[in-house]
Amino acid sequence: MRFFLAVVILLAHSVVASAQHKKYEHPTDTAVLNNIARWQDMKFGLFMHWGTYSQWGIVESWSICPEDEGWTQRKGPYSNNYFEYVKAYENLQTTFNPVKFNPQKWVDAAKQAGMKYMIFTTKHHDGFCMFDTR
Repeated sequence: MRFFLAVVILLAHSVVASAQHKKYEHPTDTAVLNNIARWQDMKFGLFMHWGTYSQWGIVESWSICPEDEGWTQRKGPYSNNYFEYVKAYENLQTTFNPVKFNPQKWVDAAKQAGMKYMIFTTKHHDGFCMFDTR
């Protein structure tokens, strides 16, 4: 295990070190340049993360990370035991049923606020999809 950890640390260090020596390469593809220009003009928009974790009123699925950092803060009745918390979190998909979900109301609110775009995250890193999958 220590050997594996040492290899991981060494690889991570070499990736960071090599990334520090690379210069930014400006895009040359016309389609990419057009998209960049279009997005620069939009300026104000909404990236929406919404999923099973919304039932608990927590931010995305960071709380199931084993680290004990401020951004992984666990709340609620299972927060004292990490393993119980993860099990309960994974069980949220059995009770998540957003029958009152009204995307048009969200779009209207975003437009009224002056937003130029909305990005709806349909699958976060916890694996739950907001669309039908197998």
